[in-house]
Amino acid sequence: MAEHRYDIFISYRREGGAQYARILQLMLIQRGYKVFLDYDELTDGIFGEHIRKAINDAPVFMLVLSKGAMRRCVNEDDWVRQEILLAIQQHKHLIPINPDNSFDGFAEDGEEKTLPKEIREQVSSHQFSEIGFGQTLGVTIDLMVRTRLVPTLGVRSAAGHVDADYQAAQESLRRQDAHNRFMKRVGVACAAVVVILALAVSLWLWKSKRAKDEAEAETAALVSMRNELQDRHRDMMLQLSPSVTMQQMAAIDTMLTNMTEVYPDSIWMSQFEFTAGQWHALKGEPCDEAQCHMPMTGVSYADIYMLLSDLADMTNLNVELPSAELWQYAAHGGANGETTLYVGADDPERVAWYRDNSGGHAHASDGQQGKEPNMLDLYDMSGNVAELCNTAFDDSGLFTVCGGDYDSPAAEVTATSCRGFATDAKDEHVGFRIIIRNER
Repeated sequence: MAEHRYDIFISYRREGGAQYARILQLMLIQRGYKVFLDYDELTDGIFGEHIRKAINDAPVFMLVLSKGAMRRCVNEDDWVRQEILLAIQQHKHLIPINPDNSFDGFAEDGEEKTLPKEIREQVSSHQFSEIGFGQTLGVTIDLMVRTRLVPTLGVRSAAGHVDADYQAAQESLRRQDAHNRFMKRVGVACAAVVVILALAVSLWLWKSKRAKDEAEAETAALVSMRNELQDRHRDMMLQLSPSVTMQQMAAIDTMLTNMTEVYPDSIWMSQFEFTAGQWHALKGEPCDEAQCHMPMTGVSYADIYMLLSDLADMTNLNVELPSAELWQYAAHGGANGETTLYVGADDPERVAWYRDNSGGHAHASDGQQGKEPNMLDLYDMSGNVAELCNTAFDDSGLFTVCGGDYDSPAAEVTATSCRGFATDAKDEHVGFRIIIRNER
């Protein structure tokens, strides 16, 4: 006998026949038969291809004749009508089932002419199997199996558990439905986990690609900016380290742009006192916007030395503190030989923040505070903050600071003012400016 995917196809009317069909399927499966029942997927609409395949594959076509089951067969698009006609065309072994003697005929008066003749004749020509869906359920099912199925499909081995009556079969269906609901929830949960994992992997891949693209874009931008700065400051022979960041390059560019020549093509000096913004940018740290243009103070000689050493590594430039002699030379306008009492003027109000006008605090060192520079465009060399130089003050180990500060009287912010400063001291009155020495 040929092997089939299904032994039996059960056709039923959803209204009034679904519970009979499900119990019938359960009882037949328990007796070893493979049964197709489209309980979960059957909907109104175009006759499904999966229904055609199932009918074609099942030797037995079982029709549940519940109350009113045949009345809608007068409609050409009725599914049960189409299933019966297909089964007849394929010469299936037809077994009409009359559950609880509930079948009430093929049609009402006047409707018989619209019911396909072959349906009425074929269904009527087959003996109805009367199945009692009560205490005799198991007995009537077994009788139908012996008389109607075994001759067509052969004897099958029953499952381990066989329900004897309708109540037991209903309990089996309840357990089966509960199991199916649980498995559906598990399936939904698994699908959700798969979707979440897929989304997580997609997000990770997207973030990885985005991070890679951003890293490549940043690298390209760094290379472009590095080349641009090296070209812009080629007179100083700038050579930036590959490890210099965008933030550091911006600070270096500002710093080099604001350098002025003290000795042509040889020594450049900062126009302004070294700022807190430059200090923190070179260290890769954030800076309070309100403090970025303020002179960097409260750092020791060792702190400054370490920063300038790092800056030299970043730029391949000889970055230093000026000597006291060079500071004095620049304060007097270099080769211009200024002879003013203060750096840039004889009137301290024009060039200096000192005790009489500072308000007791330092001012931003950016050339925007109303004070005038000297002939080399150097600002704030008189007053504001005293400036540390790389020259010993005396034999006691002190270094020299020049120019006086915002708390100094006018007599101590002249172009020649200087005093001693301990190398490990940190003072809010003391800052610095840098020079770049080009040794060709």
